[in-house]
Amino acid sequence: MIGPITSKIRDFLIDRGPATPERVAEAVFELMEVGGAERALLLMRLDPTLERTGTEKWAARGTAVTDDSHVRKAVEKFFDGRPGVPLASAVRAVANETSLPEHKVRELLIEQFVVEGTNIFNRRR
Repeated sequence: MIGPITSKIRDFLIDRGPATPERVAEAVFELMEVGGAERALLLMRLDPTLERTGTEKWAARGTAVTDDSHVRKAVEKFFDGRPGVPLASAVRAVANETSLPEHKVRELLIEQFVVEGTNIFNRRR
């Protein structure tokens, strides 16, 4: 990798996917000479093309799979042509597929999709 340190960080995150500041510092040689993970974290915070994922990792903006998008994709797969399903069934199925806690899946589903009574419908809010 050649160029400014910020470009090297961005290139690394685009090529390798989300990473912790420690991992970025190990991959970009110049960072180890000038502060390591702390400097990597500072530079990543200042770069508007990078974003923090929900797991204390950083990624190039738009490439990170957040819990919201992960849940949305899983429930859309679960709907698979059905107009609606019981909310409890959707929560269980999505929680099993995403390994997220059921209470978090329930919150995310209610935020993203139309819920009436005990059913969730295949319509975005």
